[in-house]
Amino acid sequence: MRFATLSHLMNEKNLEQIPKAWIKNQLIISPPLNINGTKGYVIALKLTAQQIMNLPSEDIRQRIFEGALYAQNELDIDIIQLGALTTSVTSGGIWLSEQEDYTGFLTHGDSYTAAVTSQAVIKATEIFEKQALKLNLAIVGAYGIIGEAVSKILTPKFNHTKLIGRREEKLIELETKIKGNYTTTTDLETKKADVIITATSHPKALLQSKHLKKDAIIIDVSQPPNASYELCKKRPDIIRIDGGFVDFPSEYPMPIPGVPPGKNYACIAEVIMQAMENENKNHLGSIDINYLQKTEQLGEKYGFKLNELTNFGNPLNK
Repeated sequence: MRFATLSHLMNEKNLEQIPKAWIKNQLIISPPLNINGTKGYVIALKLTAQQIMNLPSEDIRQRIFEGALYAQNELDIDIIQLGALTTSVTSGGIWLSEQEDYTGFLTHGDSYTAAVTSQAVIKATEIFEKQALKLNLAIVGAYGIIGEAVSKILTPKFNHTKLIGRREEKLIELETKIKGNYTTTTDLETKKADVIITATSHPKALLQSKHLKKDAIIIDVSQPPNASYELCKKRPDIIRIDGGFVDFPSEYPMPIPGVPPGKNYACIAEVIMQAMENENKNHLGSIDINYLQKTEQLGEKYGFKLNELTNFGNPLNK
């Protein structure tokens, strides 16, 4: 199978990092990639995260649809991974799968991202010699695709979990799926949390110094990040960890701005692994925990796994 990841720019600076030859009208298309015999492309809409949040969703969906058709018809792509906000604006990819002219397969790649995020949390507590059952956890974006899966996995492992989201009706729905000691809230109540996971589609950093207790650990899955570089400089006591990155063979560099050498997004690793396995299925909407566990096994098989924790691409120092 041939794969593509279809995403967008994080900010305007990203466009300056892209070779002009890659810009094809409203799309940015990398040269062909070959990951150990599996071929594909990195494709991005020529839009920033802020633009995607501000423009009408119908317009963004049309741009995504056109990008998917280009990948299918011009690049002979079999499976597309929807990255960052292209997932949320297409209802977890389900909207795109319902368009008749697109006949390929789709994944949001969030199954492996949720798995790696959960691994990062456990690894962080071990590194800093903390017992999860004595800690308070907060999950920002708890009813999103990644947030829901992480909530299911981690809530039973912590003393108390605060499940945070903007829509009360979605939090009520989430309550039927979670086991453990938790409460839900529409407020950004992270001040008492020892560990915070951010998994939102917010286009700007959400967390500020006032939201964080001393020595808080943040696993920041959100793209763009919800915990900024400036926040880390202002609060050197906090521990910010990149969420969703896995080790990736350096001989196969991925042309994605902001991805450190030897790393890749778990969501992209997931679509590559699915292509390597020639698995002709969609993986959209809510995450199947059984499939999430399968992605962990594939990560071990192909070497795309979490070996070290980083902060903005730099190795984490205890």
